[in-house]
Amino acid sequence: MLGVNKNVTLVLHDWGSGVGFHWANQHREAVKAIAFMEAIVTPFLTWDDFPKELHGPIGRLRSTEGDKLVLNANFFIETLLSATISRPLSEAERAENRRTFLNAGEDRRATLAGPRQLPIAGMPAETVALVASYADYLANSKDVPKLFINADPGAFLVGYARDFVRTWPNLVEVTVNGSHFIQKDSPHAIGKAISDWLPE
Repeated sequence: MLGVNKNVTLVLHDWGSGVGFHWANQHREAVKAIAFMEAIVTPFLTWDDFPKELHGPIGRLRSTEGDKLVLNANFFIETLLSATISRPLSEAERAENRRTFLNAGEDRRATLAGPRQLPIAGMPAETVALVASYADYLANSKDVPKLFINADPGAFLVGYARDFVRTWPNLVEVTVNGSHFIQKDSPHAIGKAISDWLPE
């Protein structure tokens, strides 16, 4: 799409990682390096493998209750987003987070689709297959330098998934403070980690 076919360094987070890792898997010759944080790195084989603290909110969003919670009550933006940022947000920050999702209904659909597409316990099957494919590629990508920006305490890339990432070859790990949206908590530490690691 962008016409980029060499020396690509990807910096990935959340569903951007799903898109970016899939792109890397499909364009292996173009990838120079990958930095990632709080990313979707492998399917969760069972709900027991998925972070326990997220069972409640993600389970609700994936249920029939999800449409009302998100499309009407803006649950993702009003509740889940701020719950996964370690520091308090200012009113100006909260207003900016809401800006794109002010209108009830379909304007908020993306914040419902994301949780419903997470590859958990074999569902949804198409996403599970896509993530399993790029997880296999990454676990064997010896020639691709990778920077894992680990969040402490983290929210999503913890436990089962974190253990899997630590088996990847050519991996450097640094830890920054934060929950899930760690760019809000540790922007300068993330920038420094990437700058210090970035391959020539």
